[in-house]
Amino acid sequence: MNSESDVEVQPSATVISEQLFSLAAREGTRELIIDPVFGRVTYGEAAEQVERLAYGLRAHGIGVGDIVIVQLPNWAPFLLFHIALSAIGAVTVTIPIVYRERELSGVIALTGARALVVPTIFNGFDYATMGLLLKEGQPSLQHVVTVDPDEGTADSALAYHLLMRKKWESRGDQPSLESIKPAVGDIAALGFTSGTTGALKGAIYDTNVIHATNMGFIERYGLNAGDRIFGCSPIGHAVGFTHALRMTLTIGGSVVLLERWDPTIALELIEREHCTFMACATPFLVDLVYHSELEARGRLESVRLFLCGGASIPEQLMRDSKSALPHTFTSPLWGMTECGGVTTCPFDAPEEKLFATDGLPCASMQLKVVDEAGEEVPRGTDGELLASGPMVTKGYFNQPDLTTEHFLEDGFFRTGDQARMDDDGYIRITGRIKDLIIRGGINISPVDIESVLFAHPKVANVAVVGMPDTRLGERICAYVTPSGNETLTLPEVQAWMEASQVAKPKWPERIEVIESLPMTPSGKVQKFRLREMIAAQITGEA
Repeated sequence: MNSESDVEVQPSATVISEQLFSLAAREGTRELIIDPVFGRVTYGEAAEQVERLAYGLRAHGIGVGDIVIVQLPNWAPFLLFHIALSAIGAVTVTIPIVYRERELSGVIALTGARALVVPTIFNGFDYATMGLLLKEGQPSLQHVVTVDPDEGTADSALAYHLLMRKKWESRGDQPSLESIKPAVGDIAALGFTSGTTGALKGAIYDTNVIHATNMGFIERYGLNAGDRIFGCSPIGHAVGFTHALRMTLTIGGSVVLLERWDPTIALELIEREHCTFMACATPFLVDLVYHSELEARGRLESVRLFLCGGASIPEQLMRDSKSALPHTFTSPLWGMTECGGVTTCPFDAPEEKLFATDGLPCASMQLKVVDEAGEEVPRGTDGELLASGPMVTKGYFNQPDLTTEHFLEDGFFRTGDQARMDDDGYIRITGRIKDLIIRGGINISPVDIESVLFAHPKVANVAVVGMPDTRLGERICAYVTPSGNETLTLPEVQAWMEASQVAKPKWPERIEVIESLPMTPSGKVQKFRLREMIAAQITGEA
C-alpha cells in the first residue's frame, strides 16, 4: 500500500522479540508506537524497554512456559509486555479489558497463570484491588503488576514504572536473552474467545500461526513498512492483537493506539497521524460512516484499507461506506479467534461480492461447507463452515474435549458458523448454528432479516433472535436500537418487510426497542443474552 521505507516484510515466521531487535538495529529512530497516553516510542527505544522488562520479569521468577495475563487498554506497555514475555519464552494471555473477577478467576484457574498485568485504575474501575484479591484466592498467581500513566500504585502490587527504573539488564546473574529465546513453534499466546456464547476458551497461538494470519492480509493488499496501522480494536481481543500489535512488527510499520473507542477522537487521530489501515468491528464502521464530523475530517482520506468484521455487514452499510469513504477500500472480513482473518474481498472484487458476501478465503486457507454428517453440500446451500490451513490455531488450552470436538483429525476446524459458498468461492455467513431460529420446523437465518431491517431509516442497529413459543417452538423477535428519538412499531416493521419482498415466515413477530445491544469487547452482539432476556420477559408475562 505504501513504499516509504526500505524495510522488508518479514518473509518467514520470527519470534517477535527477535524481529524488534533486528529492526531496532537497522532503523532505531523510526516510530513504532504512537500512544496519546504514554507518548511516542521509536524502534530503538522499544528495544531498550523490552530488554529491561524481560530481564526484570526474569528476576521476579517469570520464565520459559510461564503464563502471564495481560489485561490492559490499548497502551504502549501492552506491546512491550507481550514482546518481553516472548523474549523469555513466557506465554501472553490476552483478555478484554472489561473482564472482572468472575471471568479472570476462570482464566487463572484454567491456565495456572503466574502473573497478572492490569491498569491501576481505568475507566473508573480499580483493577489493582481486583488483582490483589485474585492473588489471595488463586495459588498459582504470584505477581500483580500495575500500570499507571500517573505512576501511582497499590499496596503489595508491583508497579510497572518502578520495575522499569532498575537496570535489570546490567545484572550479571541471569542468562542472556539469546540463550533462552523460544522457537517459533512454541506457544506464544493464548487468545480467549470474546464470549458470544458465554463460554471461555483459550485458543493456542504459536509464532507460525500468527505470522500466517498476518500474511493473509499482507499478500492480498500489499501492506508494508510504510503503513501506519490504526489500533482501535481492543488489543486484548484477536483482531487488535494480531492485526495491530503483531502486524505492526511483521511489516515493520507503525501503530497508532486508541485506548478506548470514541469515534470523534478516532477521526482526529486518523487525520493527524495519517493512518492507512484499520481492522475493526461493524459498529466502529457505523460510527464513522454516519459521524457528523466525517466530512470535516477529510473522510478518512489517508485510510486506504478498512477491513470490517465481527458481524455480517448489512448491504446498506456497505453501500453507504462506498460513498462516505471515497478514498478507502472497505471490505468485509470474516474470521475467528481460532482461525484468524480468513475471508476478505480482494481489490478487484465485483461490487456484488463486496456488498453481499463476506469475502474470498486467503490463498493459504481452505474452506468447505458441510451438512450435519460432515459431507460437503452443493454450492449455494447453507451448512456449517469448516476451515483448514496455517492460520488455524493449535486447539484450546487445557480443554482436550473441546479441542477434539472442534479441531478435527483431518485438520479442519468446525467454526459453528452457518454459511454458503457461491460458484466463485465467495462466502456468505448466514448466522451462528446456535443462533438459527427454528420456527415450525423451518430453519431461519437472522442475518438476512437483520440486513433488511438495518436499511429502515428509523433503525440504527438491530439483532434478531428466536423467542420461545409453545406452538411453533420459536418465533422471531427483533431487538432494535432506533435512530435518534425515533420510535418503531411492529406494524411498521412488518410493512417494511413486505415492501422488501421478504417471505412472511421471516417477518419479526415482536419488536423490542433497546437503547443499546449487549456487545462483546470486539463488537459482536451477545445474542445469548438477548435470548435470555426475551425468554425471561415472556415467562414473566405468562
